[in-house]
Amino acid sequence: MNDREKRILNILRRNPLIQQHEIADILQISRSRVAAHIMDLMRKGAIKGKGYILTEQEYCVALGAINMDIRGMADIHYPQPASNPGNILCSPGGVARNIAHNLAQLGRDVHLISAVGSDFYGETLLEQTRQAGVNVQSCIRLHGQNTATYLSIANPQEETVLAINDTHILSSLTPQLLNQSRDLLAHAGVVLVDCNLTEQALEWVFTQAQAHAAPVFVDTVSEFKAHKIRPWLSRIHTLKPTRQELQILWGQPVVSEEDRLAAVQWLHERGTQRVVVCLDDDAVFCSDISGEHFQLAPPDHTAVDSFGADDALMAGLLYGYLEGNDFAESARFAMACAAIARASDSINNPSLSVENAQALLPVA
Repeated sequence: MNDREKRILNILRRNPLIQQHEIADILQISRSRVAAHIMDLMRKGAIKGKGYILTEQEYCVALGAINMDIRGMADIHYPQPASNPGNILCSPGGVARNIAHNLAQLGRDVHLISAVGSDFYGETLLEQTRQAGVNVQSCIRLHGQNTATYLSIANPQEETVLAINDTHILSSLTPQLLNQSRDLLAHAGVVLVDCNLTEQALEWVFTQAQAHAAPVFVDTVSEFKAHKIRPWLSRIHTLKPTRQELQILWGQPVVSEEDRLAAVQWLHERGTQRVVVCLDDDAVFCSDISGEHFQLAPPDHTAVDSFGADDALMAGLLYGYLEGNDFAESARFAMACAAIARASDSINNPSLSVENAQALLPVA
């Protein structure tokens, strides 16, 4: 299935009654080309018949942050407490949202559960995320609250000097509100959570996931939020921390390979099935509860900006799981996704696709 066919399927999932000429307008192609693609999709079994009844596939539910990212890059190495010359970029962000966006680009069905305010940022985020192919119907609009915002300032070397993450709105994402999406989780093939959620929301997610035997993937987000996941280590399928976040979870410094292996083993002893540790040089250390562990270096590829690469990595891991790939195959594919993310100054590289990621994989 090519990228255009995947885009058509995403459009049909959002609106099964859409007309072919409307799809043509969205994709900027002729109506006859849309008709030809739909016929091909019917032959491939992706569409069952007229009315665009789609073949069901296991979907992912992503719960966590959606926010507006505002990045300032100063022209001087040490920004001063004054008006500094530089560049400012504004784009959709949030760990769960970014991961969902990437996963949709890989052609998988993904639903996002989060909260936005009734403001310009909120409407903009939902529309742009919807256009990326993510189902946002379960996102909750909270009147009188501000949509979450991430503000960062970097120097010319792209090193973050200061960052402020205002995700207070997520504290309003209570179990009572989340109960509206209980049926969605009940039929999910996999669940993704980020640690921007409150402890109460995380408890709700793990309780629902356990009740329906849905595997849970966790992004720890930051050193300040990783501790929230400690009570649920036994219920995590795949955990993706940095070395610093691994230290927080283990409670001891991780300064050597022996420390890292001991920390990961500690997680396995508490029930975490898979751990993918993001290292400082863009490599990853992967470990499975069965005893399998290996380290992967990033594939040789153009690097422009590493911002968002970890989110693409997690999307690749989710894709591999949904496709039924083994751990090593999923990890290699995820590393290719991260490499593609680093090749763009956008948080979500529009060039991310299954075909482009597979092209970076070593020939068997």
